[in-house]
Amino acid sequence: MSAPLSALGAIHDATRMGIFTQRNPRDFERAVSPELPVLYRVARRLGCSPEEAEDLVQTCLLKAFKAWERFDGCNLRSWLIKILRNERLMVIRSYKEALSLEDHAEIEPVQEGFWGELDGKLEAERIFAAMEELTPPYRMAVQLCDVEELTYEEAADIMDVPIGTVRSRLSRARQMIREAILKENAQEAAR
Repeated sequence: MSAPLSALGAIHDATRMGIFTQRNPRDFERAVSPELPVLYRVARRLGCSPEEAEDLVQTCLLKAFKAWERFDGCNLRSWLIKILRNERLMVIRSYKEALSLEDHAEIEPVQEGFWGELDGKLEAERIFAAMEELTPPYRMAVQLCDVEELTYEEAADIMDVPIGTVRSRLSRARQMIREAILKENAQEAAR
């Protein structure tokens, strides 16, 4: 994965060209370097190809660097993921792909032990393959809460939705993943 190198390299290039003259790119680089693999994974889970993910991470880091002086110092990962998400949504909207905003009438209770229930029965690849079939809002809820292990509050902040929406999307996404895996198991058993 060359995204971390190319993204941070772009910041150094912009600094050399005089675009960012009063900021220290080394401080920024030290702070964001540990978050680069997470940003790349989130970009991929948002439906980006490897190349698109690298571009999205680079754009995210450039925007974050421009806003570095305004960053309050709290929860860098959430701040970066929110920038990344907003950039991805702008790209999607520019291609006129509508993201459906689902009705949040009934929220199922969060099912404890969802991943534990599947542990030992399924490989991680099958779960991630099922995740890839989810629409971006559902995929992002699973990515943030179950994969990145963020709290509902952090995920809600990143996704810019109420906590109840995160819970609803997560519950529905888990159900869709479960159904996809059960369907795959039934097909394998029939062979």
